[in-house]
Formats: sequence, structure tokens, C-alpha cells
Amino acid sequence: MGVLNMKKFARIDGGKVVELLSADSLPDFHPSLHWEECPHVADIGWLFNGSSFSAPIVDLLQVRKDKWEQIKTMRDSRKIQGGVKVGTKWFHSDDASRIQQIGLVMMGAGIPANTQWKTMDGSFVTMTQTLAGQIFQASAANDMAIFAAAETHKTAMEASADPASYDFSQGWPKVFGEP
Repeated sequence: MGVLNMKKFARIDGGKVVELLSADSLPDFHPSLHWEECPHVADIGWLFNGSSFSAPIVDLLQVRKDKWEQIKTMRDSRKIQGGVKVGTKWFHSDDASRIQQIGLVMMGAGIPANTQWKTMDGSFVTMTQTLAGQIFQASAANDMAIFAAAETHKTAMEASADPASYDFSQGWPKVFGEP
């Protein structure tokens, strides 16, 4: 039984492997289940043509397109929800906050004295013309850094031999709450 236990069996449905089991874990055979010995198949997704197994055809262009969409989602999330740091404080970077911040820059010296502005940690700071300009500049610099990181990841992913497994979780500018 030792050699049999090392064999793999696949349940086929519609020409694809839908389940892979070792011989000792096979369920009782049922007429509606089709099991084939499959010693070389290591993962679900292989195709069965009635006599042999073959790896599925992978559309690398689609894989790259899908991974690029994931990278762009990460980029946009970090841009909109990540905040921007000025000094020791983090300021919101969502669209509504950006509109308010542009308004502050446009007000210039007309910002009312002692205007309190809530930061991402829940504390308040006194808004000034200088601080409004710093937030605006930090937002622009942060956007450029985030977009550059996304393009760097896109280039590396497209050059990867396995773009589906490309890890783009590192190499981004820091966001609020990250160490």
C-alpha cells in the first residue's frame, strides 16, 4: 500500500481537474465522480483530454493586465486614504480634504485666525497660510512618489517570469499608521 499512497488521483469535471487527492484519502467511488490516476499533477487547473494531463494555457497579457489593475488599486488607495505628513502631523488626502486644502491655499492670508484643523490622529492644529501651503506641497510630492512606485512595480511585474505571483506590497511611500 506504500507505493499506492504516493500516487495522486484527480477528479475531472468538464475536462479540468477539480480535486486532487492521494490514494489513501480517496472517497468511496461513486458513478458520478470520475477519478483518474494523476502522479505528476501538483495543482488544480490542469486539463485532461481523456488520456493525459496538460498544464492550462496561461494568457500572460491578461495576467499582466490583472496584476496592473491590482497595483493601480493599491496606488489609488494609498493616495486617497494614506494621508500626507507635514512635520509630525498627518493630514487627510481624500478628495474632499484636498478640495478644502486647495481652498485654504487660495484664501492665503485670509484664513481666519485660530482656525483649528483636525489631523488624522484626531488632534487639532492651528491652520495658517504657511501650513496650508506645506500640506499642498506635501500632497503633490506624495502623489508623485506614489505614482513613481506604481510605475516601478509595473515595470518589475512585466519583467517577472511569474507576473501572477509578483509581490508589490513593498516600496511605497509611508502612509498614516505605518511604522
